[in-house]
Amino acid sequence: MLQSNRKSELVLGYASVAPIIIVIFVVIGVPFINALYLSLTDKTVGASPNFIGFQNYREIFADPIYWQVLINTFIYFITDVVFKLIIGMIFALTVNERFFGRSVVRVLFLVPWAISGMVAALTWKWMYNDTYGILNQLLRNAGLIHAPIPWLSDPHLALVSVIIVNVWRGIPFFLFSILGGMQTIDHQLYEAARIDGAGSIRQFFSITIPSISSVIAITTMLSSIWSFNDFDNIFLVTGGGPLYNSAVISVYTYQMAFQQNAMGKSLSVAGSVIPILMVFMFFMTRRLAKDE
Repeated sequence: MLQSNRKSELVLGYASVAPIIIVIFVVIGVPFINALYLSLTDKTVGASPNFIGFQNYREIFADPIYWQVLINTFIYFITDVVFKLIIGMIFALTVNERFFGRSVVRVLFLVPWAISGMVAALTWKWMYNDTYGILNQLLRNAGLIHAPIPWLSDPHLALVSVIIVNVWRGIPFFLFSILGGMQTIDHQLYEAARIDGAGSIRQFFSITIPSISSVIAITTMLSSIWSFNDFDNIFLVTGGGPLYNSAVISVYTYQMAFQQNAMGKSLSVAGSVIPILMVFMFFMTRRLAKDE
């Protein structure tokens, strides 16, 4: 009887999730499989695809621009996540304390996350402008520079410039995620630690970090995926230039598909990073499972 009930519950469970699985497969799975197939063709816009096997993959792996873009992508998302985590943690610790105007400060911290990505990107592009940008004007008024800094046209500064924009936009996500996790920690743990003579730094590493490790892991994973696939920020600020020095995989895929009219090859570029994302997701989910 008990075994029969378990089988009924199992069937009911599968029946309950089946519609969701079907919808996900139709909405995501079918286009994904079609994209993988097209990456094995010479598909161009307005023409029928011809199967060419792994020729697209061989060509992009032999292209130095692809490797430059891939390196840019890793620099972009790793630097973004590290700085957003560190700065977000510092700000979360700050606004978690009681001080006058704390509510107003919290609202102000939400502004970068709340405004449109296009508005933020175009605003920063104006601020970076060599001729009338406010950043160069402020630095010049402070006596720090004598000539305008080419933030968006210098090959060594373009990627740094878009990283700054993305860090600025992403800090609130880390801040409020970590702040929410910190507010669930039992304050008696801190009181007991203070009685035992633990200072603030010891409390932070022995109580705060272990208590919110799952929050940090989830936030880091989501931000990593978003940063790895970021498009509008880079495309609107630098367009991937100059000479692909600020281009990442998403921007390079767009340029190859719609500017070079090489749809099949562009999909091979996108498909080439799928194993990297799968490995990353595997280790992150294992990390989350350990926290649980």
